[in-house]
Amino acid sequence: MAFAPFVPLRVLSSFSMLEGAIDPKAIAKLAKERGFPAIAICDRNGLYGTPPFAAACKAEGVQPIIGTMLGVARGPDGPIDYLPLFVQEEAGWHNLCHLVSRAHLERPLELEPHVVLEDLQGHTDGLIALTGAGEGAATRLVADGKVQRAREMLERLAGLFPGRLYVELARRGNAIEDEAEDALVDLAYALVDPRLSLGDGR
Repeated sequence: MAFAPFVPLRVLSSFSMLEGAIDPKAIAKLAKERGFPAIAICDRNGLYGTPPFAAACKAEGVQPIIGTMLGVARGPDGPIDYLPLFVQEEAGWHNLCHLVSRAHLERPLELEPHVVLEDLQGHTDGLIALTGAGEGAATRLVADGKVQRAREMLERLAGLFPGRLYVELARRGNAIEDEAEDALVDLAYALVDPRLSLGDGR
């Protein structure tokens, strides 16, 4: 079956319990069959499937992209959002390993793995970040009517990932994502040119 050129970035493997079902090695085979030049593994708070995934991609001639959906709390008692992070270079791999380990080891055991936003400081080099669509803080804040707080969050993330932050839009029938899309587009333009105000009709 022919597929348009496309690079999937949100593939959760069987290591994302109750969410993903595909073996990491099978991800590479599927990418080869469908003509994808590259594909990402992006398990939630984990890098367990990375070694077999990368080896299988190499064998299939597919570019592996290593990432994770990192849980990030907005504050000590804040909700946990998700930030998709992808390795750009070797420094990014080391930083991603550090952040994932911290998410598991330095949090109350009754909570799901996560870091706080401050933990990202000094550990973002070599990483590309997406804003997480409906699981990300910006989209959720916009959907809650807190557009200014969403802008502040994006500005903070842009400072942590200079030139490597991408506002993520998703169209999959999710009410939160649908409600937030227009404002997120405005916010994305405002990140590029801070002189723009919200509601410029872009």
